[in-house]
Amino acid sequence: MTTIDEHGAAHLSRRFLNAAKPFAVRVILFSLLCVITLLGALEPLNLSLMDMRFRVLERPSSDTLVVVEIDPHSLKQEERWPWPRDRYAAVITNLQNAGASLIAFDVDFSSLSDEAGDAAFVEALTRRPGEVILPVFSQWSSRNTDDGPIVTTPPHPSFLKEAVIASVNLTTEKNGLVRQGWRGFNDNDTFRASIAAVLAGTPGARQETFYIDYSIAPSNIDRLSFADVLNGNFPKEAVQGKKILIGATALELGDEFTAPHWGVIPGVIFHALGYESLVQHRALKRPLVYFPLFFALMIIFSFCQSDRRKPWRHVAITHALLFAGLLGAPVALQTVAPISFDVGAMLVAQVFCIAYVVSVTLHRHAQQIISHRAATARYQALTSLVVRDNADGVIVADAQGVIELCNDRAKELFGAESIMIPGARISNFAKDFPLYPSAKNSSLSRSATPAQDHPIHNEYIVRGVDDLTLEIVASCSSHNTHTDEGADDEGQGRLFVYTLRDISVRKRMEAAEKAAKETAINANKFKSELISNMSHELRTPLNGVIGFADILQKESFGPLGMPEYKEYSKNIYASGQRLLGLVNNMLNIAKLDAGSFEISKSMAPLSEIVEDCLNNFERLTGQDTTSVFIDIQKSLPELDIDFSVVNEMLTHLLSNAAKYASDDAHISIRAMQCNADLIIEVEDNGCGVDPTLLPRLTEAFYQADGTLARQHEGAGLGLYLTSRLMALHNGTLELESEEGARFLARLRFVDMVGEKHRSAA
Repeated sequence: MTTIDEHGAAHLSRRFLNAAKPFAVRVILFSLLCVITLLGALEPLNLSLMDMRFRVLERPSSDTLVVVEIDPHSLKQEERWPWPRDRYAAVITNLQNAGASLIAFDVDFSSLSDEAGDAAFVEALTRRPGEVILPVFSQWSSRNTDDGPIVTTPPHPSFLKEAVIASVNLTTEKNGLVRQGWRGFNDNDTFRASIAAVLAGTPGARQETFYIDYSIAPSNIDRLSFADVLNGNFPKEAVQGKKILIGATALELGDEFTAPHWGVIPGVIFHALGYESLVQHRALKRPLVYFPLFFALMIIFSFCQSDRRKPWRHVAITHALLFAGLLGAPVALQTVAPISFDVGAMLVAQVFCIAYVVSVTLHRHAQQIISHRAATARYQALTSLVVRDNADGVIVADAQGVIELCNDRAKELFGAESIMIPGARISNFAKDFPLYPSAKNSSLSRSATPAQDHPIHNEYIVRGVDDLTLEIVASCSSHNTHTDEGADDEGQGRLFVYTLRDISVRKRMEAAEKAAKETAINANKFKSELISNMSHELRTPLNGVIGFADILQKESFGPLGMPEYKEYSKNIYASGQRLLGLVNNMLNIAKLDAGSFEISKSMAPLSEIVEDCLNNFERLTGQDTTSVFIDIQKSLPELDIDFSVVNEMLTHLLSNAAKYASDDAHISIRAMQCNADLIIEVEDNGCGVDPTLLPRLTEAFYQADGTLARQHEGAGLGLYLTSRLMALHNGTLELESEEGARFLARLRFVDMVGEKHRSAA
């Protein structure tokens, strides 16, 4: 057993290391990726992918800008360079006369030329102030640094009065490419907006760069030759309402830079592309490096794993889809938003994942030579860990009930800490323990699977000082833990897991609940018997009281002498009748609760039922029928009912109507057929009740006015009894009321009409 424990501990240690290794590998790979990214090693890859997206996504120009080129044709028209300023003045005049809205120059005006030309240029600027943009050139004093003093070359002060000043700086990267344009530039604490931003109307307020969207082809930008504009030889509609950018495009002037995807293009075209990027809201931004790293982290933790159940084809397809997504998603994003998302880190992360999966797979194949005994030891160690930390008691035994694993909670429940050890039999400390049936079946085939053996629930009482009731859930597992080749085949490869849970408290609560229910049932039965017995005992003397009171009030054996005696006898008679009615109601309730109330049905016409009820009501209450209106539909079929019970229900409803009706009481009794139902309605014009109280009126002893000072007598049983008696007739009692206006009670006898009468109706 010591050897097994040592193997279990070693296996547990290896399992922990194996579980921690993938996480550690992911952390190492991500850390390496962060170092590579922060050192800028992925920048060439990201920029190459950006250029690839420029080639895929081609956009038209905004058609709001025209470039006037100082091209070779224009240089050939003049004999010298620089040109006199009157040439620029003439171009400004021609463009403005043609309807150009704004004119910008990418031409050096830092010095004066001939006096007449400068005067003409100043006059052209003054003609329409603020519609001409002149450039200011800023550059660092040393080519070897970007943080030294800045040398600024603005236009000559003679030209500054009526012109707008804008920066025409372009910044090249170390490889000579121009990727970014400026919104503005800080020139010795003076902010100067770029010529592209001023033309686009978005000059900003601080030094800021953006990536030019080179998916806009330079060839899509409209161009005119400077010489043609100077001579007026151009279509006026080509510049009407548009913005003009004038600059050199001739190679001999040397204003050339290299652009991604498009190669060498003139500087003025860079400014034009910057303008198009701004005006089309395509000034590209690259996300902070943390966003690509975050997605790279997700890729590493999601795909840097090897599942042996997945075939290589599935893994290859997964990574192919991921690769396609990493290339396609930034294209889709850049199509709808000015964002150039860097996926270099994510692609490298995918490469790391593929390399890791390949290495893990190779390592897994190498591990296939591990012995069967070592694999079994690791399995036992894991099982022991799960069993030990389980909150319930767990016993793992073989087919003969010999313990292989047992946790401390199981020992505590059985109180057998010293003898519950691996190798001991369960029967040694728990007689009659409910072993799994398959464990006791020696003829069971060891090829059976757990799917054929379902968990079995049992209860087992542990005898002791305080008896414990355990819930035992037994299940069968087909995992093979036997390592000896000569082991007995019976039960080989099968383990039986018993989960023990202390349910003593629950069982005591269930017993207490059962006892409480039995007590309540007995109490209810006693109540019903008491009501029934008392009702019978009360009816005998009540009948005597009522009978003698009736003799006295009728003076059957002669006059009483004093008129008060006759009045008193009437009161005794009425009180006795009311008390007898209450006793009868209580007796009926007791029978209904006991389920012993029987009805005797027979066919009876509805008119006869109503007439008999009115006679009985007048006899009992002394009411005449002058205020009772009867409306019975003709040709109604007979009802299959208990005549006396229906009579009693109608009497309850009429009593309620007479009790709560107003001084000029109007009680209506209506009988009608509604589809297959027969309906009897009793309605009065009394005080009514709040409609929200209607559902409670059929509760026993409920009074709408529950105060002791209420004006009307009654125990609150009439509607309750009517509702229950209607249920015996497969019918319902429906109530309607308007407070202060009326009260209606409806007896609905459901499906009382045959097909013949239904068709006639």
